[in-house]
Amino acid sequence: MKMKKFVGQTFKEAIDLVKKELGPDAIILSSKSVKSGPFGILNKDAVEVTAAIDDTALVRSGEPANEKDEILKELRGLRDEIGFLKETLRPIVPTLRISRNKKGIFNLLISQGVDPQFAMILVERANDSIDSLKNVIKKDIKVQDAASADCDAMVFLGPSGAGKTTTMSKIAYMMAARKKRVSLVSLDHQRIGSVAALKDLSRHLKCQLRVIRNVSELPRLIYKEAERSTILVDTPGYGYKDISKDLKDFFPGNSSVKRCYMMDSTMNTNTALNFWQNGSSETIDSIAFTKLDMATQYGPLYNLSMLTSRPMSFLTTGPDVPDDIKVPNSDFLANLIIGGV
Repeated sequence: MKMKKFVGQTFKEAIDLVKKELGPDAIILSSKSVKSGPFGILNKDAVEVTAAIDDTALVRSGEPANEKDEILKELRGLRDEIGFLKETLRPIVPTLRISRNKKGIFNLLISQGVDPQFAMILVERANDSIDSLKNVIKKDIKVQDAASADCDAMVFLGPSGAGKTTTMSKIAYMMAARKKRVSLVSLDHQRIGSVAALKDLSRHLKCQLRVIRNVSELPRLIYKEAERSTILVDTPGYGYKDISKDLKDFFPGNSSVKRCYMMDSTMNTNTALNFWQNGSSETIDSIAFTKLDMATQYGPLYNLSMLTSRPMSFLTTGPDVPDDIKVPNSDFLANLIIGGV
């Protein structure tokens, strides 16, 4: 068993280092905040992750005598590995062995869909109470009200069916209620229903709607409209990867063009993460979760918040426009993730 510590500026960065060196089968044993500068001088918060991987291989000098001998050999190896893991994990999360409350908290997190490794780390950091667990989760989750951001444009990205058009419509009403002028742009020219919905929205808000075919047309529109209004850009899910790359090319490091990525909260963590990794995710500024009214677990919100290392901007709780949208705060999210309201 090979064990090693990895340090990154974020939890995701440290996990990426683990996967790069030890592979996807590595086991996360613990994580903690550390000093990132030389001689312990704090430049910014960093995260230290301790991971382990089995680097042994069975050396076979010849064929086993029979199938039974081979099975017995594998069982002995598994027994030794499990025994080693027990001894390794005992000093890391000792309260899991002696505290009934800790075990209850761990089981609660698992039942809500929190990744087991994240659940173990949360239990390690929290005390024996639900309130302590909430406080730990609140510290982990970043929140950002993107509608209040000072920017020239907001681009809504994500897979098909994630609710980009509906969410953008709700945000347009939200910004109008805050006395902010908006202009609408659609890159989804092939879906007639999407364009029709935005035309209806532009009539209600008395704002302009432009339908364009390529990201290359956006810089000119932003240049013309930046001083008068914030441009909200709807994108199709079928071309998400190409659109993400084009945005990266046309707006490299441009903080005035915010990218918000929509995630369907009914998806499991692995499926949502695959969609996220298929685009230029390094350019995304914030994430938003849709369809909370249809989700049965909210632990994946914590998983994806940690894995993407992006702040949450919005939560949508139903299809009604302009209603059913919420700018979350950390207290609300902590309650939601552990199964509360």
